[in-house]
Amino acid sequence: MTIAVVTPAIKREGALTLAKGVLSRIALMTNSLGPRIAILFLLLSTLLLPTWAQSGYDFHQTLAVAPAQAVALDVTLANGDLEVLYSKDGEVSVTATGHDANGTRLNEAFLKASLFLEQNGNHITLRQTSSAAYLQDRLHIRYRMDVPYRTEVISHVDRGTQTLSGIMGPVRATGGKCDVKASYLSKDVRIEVESGNLDLEVIGESVAARTGRGNISGTRLAQGVNAESGDGDITLIVVGPSTATVKNGTGRIDATAIGSNFTGTTQAGEVHVKAEPRGNWRLNSVSGSIHIEMPPILKLNLIASTDSGLFQIDRDDIVESVTDPHHLQQQIKGGGLRVEAHTGSGNISIR
Repeated sequence: MTIAVVTPAIKREGALTLAKGVLSRIALMTNSLGPRIAILFLLLSTLLLPTWAQSGYDFHQTLAVAPAQAVALDVTLANGDLEVLYSKDGEVSVTATGHDANGTRLNEAFLKASLFLEQNGNHITLRQTSSAAYLQDRLHIRYRMDVPYRTEVISHVDRGTQTLSGIMGPVRATGGKCDVKASYLSKDVRIEVESGNLDLEVIGESVAARTGRGNISGTRLAQGVNAESGDGDITLIVVGPSTATVKNGTGRIDATAIGSNFTGTTQAGEVHVKAEPRGNWRLNSVSGSIHIEMPPILKLNLIASTDSGLFQIDRDDIVESVTDPHHLQQQIKGGGLRVEAHTGSGNISIR
């Protein structure tokens, strides 16, 4: 029994043979059909021929860069997912994959036409073309860039996601409706999106993260973070001097293991801090409750107030005021760092 193996080359040859046959028939038809119909057939054949001849799906290109210099990426996407990941020194690898709304994979020719890729030394520019942007509601394209460690990024994605990991930085990432994940970056990071969740992990220098609507999480940010959400939760774990602000809504602030000064402000959400104070704290909520958890052996100045809420004290070293149930001011073990907490209508609990 003979088994026929159809390779991509054979597929392309068959497609070209079929296309040539169709074009030959069209040439014969031009004698009998009107000139307008003949032109229409010719236009259709020109559009279809690249599709029949194309069997590849992923677009891939590798650019050589100077290892002794940092790589500068400048990326702008109207729609799609961007990944910038550490791979190896001396080259930048660009890969594009995608599918349409029905799940059909986009071919290599379309993916290549969807992007503008330019190299000027170690400066690399990636743009999404207007044709891909126009079809953004019907396409999903992922652009992956494997880069050297010494890479800095300026990126913008109107609609999609951004993932940046393992590079030196700095990073300047902006977006419209866009989730951003940044991890294991050495230099400073600045992220601002109109809406979307921001996930930050292990960043060597300072971080600024702002979203108009969405959650922010930060873990192991040694130099601290300035985090601001228009409406969403903020969660910080093991961070340096930081500020967390929720401007509207019921977004909650959770902070654990704060290494220095900390300011947390919400509107209707709660503020929960669990740490040993190593700097001054200022906690404020317009109408939410404030929860503070601290080790028992501390020297600090505690100033707390609630306009219409209650105090809930579960500590032996703090005594509630008998004359003023809405205010508490006390030096603990002779005083030291300053911890301030105020809420309009919420309760304040200290453990």
